[in-house]
Amino acid sequence: MERRCYAMRLWYEGGRFRGYQRQPGLPTVERALCEALERSGVAARPVAAARTDAGVHAMAQVVSFAVRRELDPVLLRREVNAALPEGVAVVEAWAAARNFHARASARSRTYVYLVGSELPEVLRGYAWALPDERAFPGVHPQHPDPSAMRLALALAVGTHDFRGFARPGPSAGGARTLLRAEVVSASWAPFHALLFEGTGFARAMVRNLCGTVVAVGLGLAPPARVSEIIASRGRYRGVRAPAWGLTLASVLYSPDEP
Repeated sequence: MERRCYAMRLWYEGGRFRGYQRQPGLPTVERALCEALERSGVAARPVAAARTDAGVHAMAQVVSFAVRRELDPVLLRREVNAALPEGVAVVEAWAAARNFHARASARSRTYVYLVGSELPEVLRGYAWALPDERAFPGVHPQHPDPSAMRLALALAVGTHDFRGFARPGPSAGGARTLLRAEVVSASWAPFHALLFEGTGFARAMVRNLCGTVVAVGLGLAPPARVSEIIASRGRYRGVRAPAWGLTLASVLYSPDEP
């Protein structure tokens, strides 16, 4: 029988895992998923649309794998969910096109970063709460100006070498295209969602961008600081926003895929 491709959309709470990618002896989403697939009788190691770091959440991580048998997506979702630990779940499963690849077929990925002050307790594990004495010592009050953050983010949109915002390593260099970057502010509190849609992201790129943009919003740097860091291509020396405020919100594919 020819190989058949299947895909799944996952939700997970990043605080329970040491990132998506498997690491020896550590709880990761990939490890939990592979073990759940094995218990469901599926011998496959799926590929993911994005490799989220430790503590980063996902609302719509997409994974795909190929097997030489026909699977019922509804039953697959039910059985895998029954075998998964708390904090991760298969939201949707489907039979994909034969050449579908969760990472290579993706047209864009969207991340959302939540930051603000006076946050309700329910958001504490999903947003960067200000003031933050470790990141911005002695800065009070800490209500970032959304207009300044928008000016800073606008300078990051486009195709650039983002190594100045990346974690050092083999994948730090090379051009990345940021399709859009927006700030959406709540009406009920000084609370903001920073949205990033791009074709691909270097490791820690979004969190470092958020750290710089929030510093701009607090008046600690001018919006042009974003352009300066991009142009420098040096090692990032600014504030890295904490992982728990970041969520992989969506992965976009061609219209013939969900």
